[in-house]
Amino acid sequence: MAKDIDHSLEQKLLHALFFLFGFGIMAWVPRFPEVKAHLRLQNGAFGSLMSTGSIGAFFGLLTVGHIIHRFGAFKVTLVSILILFTSLGIVVHVQSSFLFLIFNILFGFGITAVHVSLNSQGFHFLERSKINLITSSAGYWSAGALTTAILSGFLVDRVGLILHIDFLSAILAIVMCTLVFRLKSVLLESNADSDHDYSIKEIFTGFRIDWPVSLGMACAVYLEFAIGDWGTIFTKDRLEINAGLSAAPYIVFTAMMIFGRLLIHRLLPRAPLYLWVKRATLLAGISFGVCIIVATHLSASLKWWSFSLFVIGFALAGLGSSFVGPSFFAAANRRSSQPSAVVVGQFGVVNNVLIFGIKWIVAWTIQFTGSIALAMMIPTVMIIASVFFANSLKEDSKAKV
Repeated sequence: MAKDIDHSLEQKLLHALFFLFGFGIMAWVPRFPEVKAHLRLQNGAFGSLMSTGSIGAFFGLLTVGHIIHRFGAFKVTLVSILILFTSLGIVVHVQSSFLFLIFNILFGFGITAVHVSLNSQGFHFLERSKINLITSSAGYWSAGALTTAILSGFLVDRVGLILHIDFLSAILAIVMCTLVFRLKSVLLESNADSDHDYSIKEIFTGFRIDWPVSLGMACAVYLEFAIGDWGTIFTKDRLEINAGLSAAPYIVFTAMMIFGRLLIHRLLPRAPLYLWVKRATLLAGISFGVCIIVATHLSASLKWWSFSLFVIGFALAGLGSSFVGPSFFAAANRRSSQPSAVVVGQFGVVNNVLIFGIKWIVAWTIQFTGSIALAMMIPTVMIIASVFFANSLKEDSKAKV
């Protein structure tokens, strides 16, 4: 194996890892109705149980960046991949809510650990090559999520949930670990001899919160979380169509996210990023909200008109929200003086805490009102509110911490 890898090959390998990462963790999303039925839970309890992945994510975000800074990315990335796919393979087997809770927390930790590892390497690549992969990598992640959503929708009622996820987890773990070995020579190395050793005490005393980008990020990305958690169940329960077809709006949403993330670089010469973010969030929030409200008030005899409105609303939401989250994410790193691996983790902690609380609010709004449509107005308002934080994306903006 060659000691050095040129920037072109490294970029391709990183994009492949992001694609496989998205492909793996989103594989079970279109099959959430089966997971809920397997656990024999109602919407509120299922939503609350699903949100516990945020507990594992919280600890991952708090610690993994520091671990990478101390020990380097190679071993941390390999272990993270194994934790991720082992927990995913197990979580679909369990029928006990308690066991699901444990392995879902572990799954959340695995997702975050891989997320921090890959994005830290993305920032490391930016520092060395001056090529920004953050938005395009998010596009490849979304492409993986879209591909797996289509595949999962096709496999519903054809291949069992457990066989599907077990086989997928094993294959992806092997392939991703192989790619990490190929990248070993250019991965972030340990900084154990640096001025900061990032001890347990310093993890907390050195914690910094950049509120404008953190709140902007949370407002911008929760629509994607909400659609991922409830989009398939929403369409299936509301329109009473088969599980495979109910995944179509989510697939369209993801496809438009990919399109938007790959398109934004061509639009930047025409206007600054923060202006595009303002326009995009208004497009996403207003169009999604209007389409959902109209669709849910049509009579049952017009269910295919409702379905069409769902698809249009999800499409415009995907396009409008596509590059907003990655933009706030990149701004967090630019505005901070700390190592990129630490920034990824600390920024994610704040975002994760906010998302965790919102997920519970949405889940129990659905449980008490019986209306997923009403609960979807929460992420609609949030993404519109992200307009107020867009100025933090200006190149000359500075963190006040």
